[in-house]
Amino acid sequence: MTGDDPNECGLGAKKFPSSHLLKSLRLVCETVELPLMGIESLHPNRPIRVLLVDDDREDYLLTRELLAQLPGHRFQLAHASTYEVGLDAVCRAEHDVYLLDYRLGAGTGIELLREVRARGAVGPVIVLTGKGEYAIDSEAMKAGAADYLEKAGLTPTQLERSIRYALQQHRYEAELEREVRERTEQLAQANAALREEDRRKDDFIAMLAHELRNPLAPICNALEIMRLASHDSAAVGRSRAMLERQVGQMVRLIDELLDVSRITTGKLRIQLEPTDLATILEAAVEISRPAIDKAKLVFEMRLPDRAISIPADRIRLAQVFSNLLNNAAKYTPEGGTVSLTAEHDGAQVVVRIHDTGVGIPPDILPKVFELFTQVDKTLNRSQGGLGIGLALVQQLVELHGGTVAVRSDGPRAGTEFTVRLPASSRQESESRNLGTTD
Repeated sequence: MTGDDPNECGLGAKKFPSSHLLKSLRLVCETVELPLMGIESLHPNRPIRVLLVDDDREDYLLTRELLAQLPGHRFQLAHASTYEVGLDAVCRAEHDVYLLDYRLGAGTGIELLREVRARGAVGPVIVLTGKGEYAIDSEAMKAGAADYLEKAGLTPTQLERSIRYALQQHRYEAELEREVRERTEQLAQANAALREEDRRKDDFIAMLAHELRNPLAPICNALEIMRLASHDSAAVGRSRAMLERQVGQMVRLIDELLDVSRITTGKLRIQLEPTDLATILEAAVEISRPAIDKAKLVFEMRLPDRAISIPADRIRLAQVFSNLLNNAAKYTPEGGTVSLTAEHDGAQVVVRIHDTGVGIPPDILPKVFELFTQVDKTLNRSQGGLGIGLALVQQLVELHGGTVAVRSDGPRAGTEFTVRLPASSRQESESRNLGTTD
């Protein structure tokens, strides 16, 4: 561009011959793949507020004239005439973009920029100098300047483009920082969840070792009694019964471990067939009756008068309700009540199991269906179990196309589990056979 360029301007003793915008600015936009936005789209409802920090008033007047030549009166220029006043003004962050003259009396615009950044101010900065030098250019960019412009040859269009690039780059950096903060928070939450999961697995392994070891002592004692008192049929009979109970306990624990494996690998499968709901519930009660009687609880059951057929895996669904009944018996003090009710509700059947037991603390309530979650570890250990029953309940209910929810008003307020399952006519049930047997 020559001195005849209409974008050039000369005022008084100072002339601004044409020059080009730094290549680095173009590289910024090419790197982040940002389209060059119009200046009016950056702040559509007000002028762009520009602060010039320059100890030469004539430079201020020249800069004001450059911005005034741009159409639309889109810029509002303020002036700080000293390093100290400029530092205070930039740190107040009341402007959209900052033009810093390189020479500011005893200091420099780059020193001011460094001090501003040290104080936490992050507005976009353009450094101006009377004569371009690569060393100053490099130093300005390292200090955090969005651009470095030579006053000699600066045109209104070039200044406007530089401001536009600086604002776009600042917006991009602010958005990037926001995304980084969000991702960092998400990673922190994920790490915390992993640590909690790891801790619960450690607790599970410790409890598993305890539960598997518990039956070994009675089994060894029973074998020794049978060896020493082989002639005493009564003693042998009692020892055999003890062996059967303890082996049954170990089989139950191993079955629970297999269920954990199926849950975590997604291999838990069911086979649905038309089944009478009452038959399933009665089978569950039969399984849980010893635990309820042992705890000396009052048990109540209310079923619909007419039969309700549902598509179900009868063995797995009986396991669901027996797990819930066992859980109620485990956490209800002697003399308490456990109730089971079922009703038809439109296209669903609703089964509720309520107890007058210890209840569930509010902080545990959202986690009750997670693996290895236990309300009271001391009580649960004394009753046996690995803390996976409710997780298995949720998985099995969802495989049946249903939902399970829990409600408790807090400690010592009892607990109610509600299972909702799809009901169907016998004709519909007979036509459905979902899943495969594991």
